[in-house]
Amino acid sequence: MTCGTRVARMRTASLVLCLLVGPVAAQEAGSASPVPGTSGAPAGSEPVEVPASPPARATAPVVEPPASAPPAPIAPPVAEPSSSEAPAAVVPPATGQPGRAVTTAGVTPDQHQHLGLFFHIDVGAAYLRTTASKGGSSFATQGAALGVGLAVGWAPNDDWALALEYWNWRSLSASGLGPDTSLELQALGLNVTRYVVPVGVFASVVVSGTRLAITDAGDYVEYGSSDIGFGLKVLLGKEWPISSWVRLGLAGELFLSVNRDGGQTLRTLGAGLVFSCSGL
Repeated sequence: MTCGTRVARMRTASLVLCLLVGPVAAQEAGSASPVPGTSGAPAGSEPVEVPASPPARATAPVVEPPASAPPAPIAPPVAEPSSSEAPAAVVPPATGQPGRAVTTAGVTPDQHQHLGLFFHIDVGAAYLRTTASKGGSSFATQGAALGVGLAVGWAPNDDWALALEYWNWRSLSASGLGPDTSLELQALGLNVTRYVVPVGVFASVVVSGTRLAITDAGDYVEYGSSDIGFGLKVLLGKEWPISSWVRLGLAGELFLSVNRDGGQTLRTLGAGLVFSCSGL
């Protein structure tokens, strides 16, 4: 009885001890072993990828020259230009258009070049009328005339020119002062010319001393002439360049003269069209 009671009590104590120790051991075992694939991360979170470090850059090894190799040559020093030396002149590149000769400075032959010398020639036809009065009687001669003008002078720039000009007009009709005679207006004066270069337009005024001469219609023999009087010539025209200095053009001309001869007054008035040639 006593032995059986002891055995029963020992079994009961062992069972109670197993029940108490079992859960504690299981809990310690669960906390010590990690769940596969989580690496200690909380349950339910996805694994985090750790970026791999870039590979080390390969560097070229430094190769030391052998002790027997000759030393490297030393470059000579570069001489710097002295501040006292003048810089070399720079020549601009030659430019031009196809088919035209080009100079070193890039100027084509037809580009305008101002030289300072000025000349002007004009030749043309006009209508001329001369009237005179003396003691209540008067006469008039009128008709076609041919004229020429020549001026030589100086141009300070491309816009202005001053010159000494000789010009005349010779009537082609009879003068009425004698058989086979004609009138000729002769003049010498100061030419002042204004050019508008971009458009090629020019205007000239010639203030002159004039005289009327009576000449033979055929051989230009002079029979008589008037006193020196006052004359004025006005030109307005346009010219086109044909070279770097010479121009050809067309102009309208207006001229007048007042002269005295033997107590009578001779008045001449005319207008015409002339061809002009100028160098400026």
